[in-house]
Amino acid sequence: MARYTTLPDSVPERVHELARQVIAGPGLATTPYDQAKALETFLRQYPYTLQVELPPADRDPVDYFLFDLQTGYCDYYASSMVVMARTLGLPARVATGFLSQPANDEGVQTVRQINAHSWAEIYFGDYGWVEFEPTAAFVSQHDPLYADSTFYAEQYRDTAQDT
Repeated sequence: MARYTTLPDSVPERVHELARQVIAGPGLATTPYDQAKALETFLRQYPYTLQVELPPADRDPVDYFLFDLQTGYCDYYASSMVVMARTLGLPARVATGFLSQPANDEGVQTVRQINAHSWAEIYFGDYGWVEFEPTAAFVSQHDPLYADSTFYAEQYRDTAQDT
């Protein structure tokens, strides 16, 4: 678990403080699942764009996204959620892959580079790695509008309360 909770000493203290503020906000997130959900919800407030400037060479990219840029694409959101989760002691990692695309009339599904995506995963005891979608432009599986949200809300939230 140390591998997924470790952070470099160079992560600015204000990133740690922001994570604590997010989970202490309305509805006080006390369980690991509620803390992860609070981080996901917080990050979804930042607008999505593919047109961003690179962080300055002397700046921590997560700190730059959270406090200055405040807009970006999936890599910024996923990295920020993972770093913030780790500041709270939650085992977290960035996952990458491709979003599936609808098949054409011949049943062929074409996946292009533009379909690349990254998201955060948080580890919960008996359930393993659970995906979170902090990127504003994408539907979170923990959102009430998501088809499987009942499963996630009941299965992971109840279990997380026991840890």
